[in-house]
Amino acid sequence: MRRFKDLIRKLLWVDDTPERTARAFSVGVFLGFSPFLGFHTLAGLAFAFLFKLNRVALLIGVWTNNPWWMVPYYVAATWVGMKLVGFQIDRAVVVENLRAGAEHGFFASGFWKHVASQWGFLCSFGIGSLILAFLISLAAYPLCLRWIKFYRSKRHSRPVPERASE
Repeated sequence: MRRFKDLIRKLLWVDDTPERTARAFSVGVFLGFSPFLGFHTLAGLAFAFLFKLNRVALLIGVWTNNPWWMVPYYVAATWVGMKLVGFQIDRAVVVENLRAGAEHGFFASGFWKHVASQWGFLCSFGIGSLILAFLISLAAYPLCLRWIKFYRSKRHSRPVPERASE
């Protein structure tokens, strides 16, 4: 928990304008919730360098999607994608996918071949997570901007303690 608080503190006091910091954070949130699992951090660094965004704020945004949120988020995103695309998956297919994963391992090529054969499911996953990532990042910008401005104004309104003479 301490490491998380340290990251938040870094975001609040990044040496950049609040708008640029919030923008970088928002782009990071989008990338963190995108369907490109395993490439979030690399994509974040690439975007930071290509578009000259604040790397600290962007990476903190990328890391907002963590293992605690991933499963519920991607299940919800796939459900949204299925509703938008109109794809319906058969219960027997889900059971077969889970059985193949349990028997051969969820990282085995056979499991992923079986999953890849379900194009409607993968399309739903991709579209749903892109749309939700976009919406979450749209909400992240004004929230982050307000938060940064609030805490920076709070810091400037406090008197600076004097150092004890040695």
